[in-house]
Amino acid sequence: MFRDVYVNAGLPATYRLRVEAAALILPADAVVTGRSAAHLWGAELCDPDDPVEVMARRRFGPVRGLRIRTGSLGDDERVVRFGVPVCSALHATWELARDLPLHEAVPWIDALGHGRALSRRAIVAHADRHQNEYGHRRATSALERCDPRAESPPESTLRLHLADAGLPVPVPQYRIFVGGEFLARVDLAWPDIRMAIEYDGQWHSDPNQLGRDRARLRALNEAGWYVYHVTRDDLRDPAVLTRDLARVATARREGRLA
Repeated sequence: MFRDVYVNAGLPATYRLRVEAAALILPADAVVTGRSAAHLWGAELCDPDDPVEVMARRRFGPVRGLRIRTGSLGDDERVVRFGVPVCSALHATWELARDLPLHEAVPWIDALGHGRALSRRAIVAHADRHQNEYGHRRATSALERCDPRAESPPESTLRLHLADAGLPVPVPQYRIFVGGEFLARVDLAWPDIRMAIEYDGQWHSDPNQLGRDRARLRALNEAGWYVYHVTRDDLRDPAVLTRDLARVATARREGRLA
């Protein structure tokens, strides 16, 4: 895994295993941070061969497979998880926000915030503790657009594209009620025009799922909602996607689309 670190060849090559192996060669004051920390906290978005991101008070290395930065953490920002010294989940959001480009940072922060039930207020408050540090301006821009209600990175990415195109920011994971009874929860919604946006990213192996999805869609339509389905291919050309969504939303607002 790393120099003088070996594992049984029969073990699955997971990213968590890679992080645990890296922890064995870290200096005593070093911690796992950034995307690696987020992965340990439940935002499991890293690939098995991705480098492990670490922070230490003093420079060391280079070590192949590690991405090393220098810095220090407060006592409440350093914990142990799965036997690995790691920054807190809150601090990981700060590291992600200041290090990554906006469209990469927000899906990571949303996933971490959702998985650990971190409020946006708590995330922003933690970032304010570091307002005099490098990257604070970039972090502020990302954190202003995060929303831990999102349940998948594609939802977060789609929300960003809509805002970039000048469209209203949709509500993530919106719960729809009819006559006081719960009907459905949709990925994104513009409640004022009763328009839902659903990301279709998974093929369901359950043969009954298609029938349930169709029944749910009919129920939403009968309740006066229009459902726009977005696929992975759609996200590859956000300009075309957002133009079409804007066209459909305008038609809904003007009463030209039932």
